[in-house]
Amino acid sequence: MSERSNGLAGIRRMAVDGKWFNPANLLTALRVALAPVIILLLLADNQLLSEVSNSTLAGIVFVIAALTDKVDGYYARRYDAVTRLGQFLDPLADKLLMIPVLITLSYLELLPWWAVTVVVVRELLISGIRFVGARRRITFPASWSGKVKMFSQVVVAGLLIFFPGSAPSIWMRAIVYFMVAMTAYSGIDYVFRARREIFGPPSSDVKDQ
Repeated sequence: MSERSNGLAGIRRMAVDGKWFNPANLLTALRVALAPVIILLLLADNQLLSEVSNSTLAGIVFVIAALTDKVDGYYARRYDAVTRLGQFLDPLADKLLMIPVLITLSYLELLPWWAVTVVVVRELLISGIRFVGARRRITFPASWSGKVKMFSQVVVAGLLIFFPGSAPSIWMRAIVYFMVAMTAYSGIDYVFRARREIFGPPSSDVKDQ
């Protein structure tokens, strides 16, 4: 049986056994589901609640979505609920949350288009590398630069959602530049790791996570 067939059979077994259906993966799915809610709140013309602005509501939902990234990882490790599906979906959910939100902020002219372009190109490139690695049953533990990149993107998006008037300020621009720099650096670091571990000769350092 081919590697592709083995992979499909494994996914079918997980579906039948229900191993994918756990709180960690449900939280990951919730992170993706909340992205359209955030976007609709940011783009809505009419204020939904008289006491709270749409941007504040969007910010609250965004914070909840961002926190699911920490909670699902903690639950999966704490209760031994780590699955291959979860390892694949978790970073994908991050992208499906951040990219649409950042694009929306750029559409609202709160975030420079070039900054969003760097983020999108980096994530598309890394997603392609992850796909190639997954076919060879190779995954990468999160690096410090990747964690800082994600944190900086959450900070930028959160500040611009809660405080849209801060977009032209010097301190906000400095944070955006830092976010872009970390996004680019983490992407370059990931490419070099992939070149060494996926496309390079077999090494004992490569682990099937």
